[in-house]
Order: sequence, then C-alpha cells, then structure tokens
Amino acid sequence: MIDAVNGLAPTSPDNTDSWWFCAKLHNAENVFWAKIHTMTMQGVCHSTVALLEEGDSHADGKYAGEAVDDVKVSADSLNVQTSVLAVSGDLDQLDISGTTDTASIRLTLRREDPVLYNGGGGVFPFFGGTTGQYALPGLITSGTVTIQGVTHQVDGRTWFDRQWVAGITQPPRFTWLGLDLGAGRYLSVWDATGDGTSWLTQLTADGSHLITHAQRTDHNGDWVLTIPALDASLEVSRHTLSDVPGAYTGVCHVTGTLAGADVTGHGFTDVIG
Repeated sequence: MIDAVNGLAPTSPDNTDSWWFCAKLHNAENVFWAKIHTMTMQGVCHSTVALLEEGDSHADGKYAGEAVDDVKVSADSLNVQTSVLAVSGDLDQLDISGTTDTASIRLTLRREDPVLYNGGGGVFPFFGGTTGQYALPGLITSGTVTIQGVTHQVDGRTWFDRQWVAGITQPPRFTWLGLDLGAGRYLSVWDATGDGTSWLTQLTADGSHLITHAQRTDHNGDWVLTIPALDASLEVSRHTLSDVPGAYTGVCHVTGTLAGADVTGHGFTDVIG
C-alpha cells in the first residue's frame, strides 16, 4: 500500500510526476467542467488549464511547457506554481487555480471520502515499468469561475488523480475512465490493450476496494462498459474538454444499471497515445 499522505510530494527527478484535477461545477443556472493538470517529465513542467461551459458551449484552454527550474515545485509537499496554474494542499484540503486567455478558475477542495488506491495497493505494472496511482475521487468543491470578466460562484465535485511513472520502456497508450456514480461509489477503469478489455478498481463509501475486469465497447459514438462482477452495464457519453496531440480529456455523462438498480453519474476520460 502506498503512502497517500507523503505521496503527494514529487517522487524523483527521474520519474514522471502528475497531479491531475477535473471538476464538475455548477451554480443556479450553469454547469461548468474544468481541468487543471500539471506534470513534470524529463526536466519539463507541463501545465494544462481547460474550461467548458455547458449550454452556450464556451470552451477555452491553455497549455504551458516550462523548464522545471523556471517554476516552483516543492520537494517535500504538494506546492506547484507555474505561469498558468497553482496547486497546493494536503490530503484533506487542496487549493487549485488556473487561467486561460478568457477565463480563470479558483477552487477549494475538501475530502470526505476514502482514498481510492488503483489495484488495491496503488502500484501496478505500466508499459515495461511501474506506476503509482491513487485518487481522491469525490472532493467537495467550492470557488469561482470567471469568464470574460463575469464571475460565477460555483460548487461541485472534483476528481484528483495522483500518479507517478518510473522505468517505462514503451510509449504509453491507454484509455482511462474515472466515474462518480454517487453514494460514495467510484470506478477507476484502465484499458491498456486498445480493444476495450479493461480492469477497474471500485471504491465504496466504507473504503472497500474491488478489483475486477470489464469490457468497453463502442455504440453509436458512445461507450458501453460491462462489468459482470458488479452486475453493471453503463452507457458513457463524452464531450471534449481538452485535446492536444496524443492526449485527449473528455467529460462524461453516465446512465445504466449497477447491481440491478438504475444509476446515473458523471466522470472523465483520458485517452493517451
């Protein structure tokens, strides 16, 4: 079992370290989706900020690639500041912010749910090397979204994914899904084969983990995720949040059945390679 508290800090200059946040936010009239992601890899800090507003389809994003020596990355805690974003905090409360050319995001995140350890222990083989990955998948979120000078007070939920990668020998190519199904139920789903064959980690409200297999298939542009061990069939529709060559992030709406009961939820997907 990895140490989630101390695992917030960077691991090693030789590793890839990633701190990934995606949020579903709302006020009385609007729904916003936001991404704030920072990653250090081979001496470069890659930062992405993206915002999507439902309805009028306002979307904006910004990317910055900067030398690690030109940004602030604390060695012994989570505190990263780049030209477009800032993330800091501990396992129970985090503060994140980011800016694009037309928008800014400032959010405070509070943890009430257990930690999700992918694979049950948080470490698993990864393209010839090893990755550590855990998530705080249902962070209670409040703050502001400002678009073209108009500020919106927002609330919602944020999925925080902490990952580091060491010693890989093959270029990563995968589809990942993080699904929030309500009532403290979360799924972190990995397809590293490219044919929809997947494995997943389910977290429930009492902290229990279940690791099992799933199959993801395409249906008229949406995905259907079938999970025999959970008696689940989930239809996942997705829309683009950010898309750069080799790295796509989408926001997801989920409907279907779980353990014989109807379920709805939301989530996020990353497609790499």
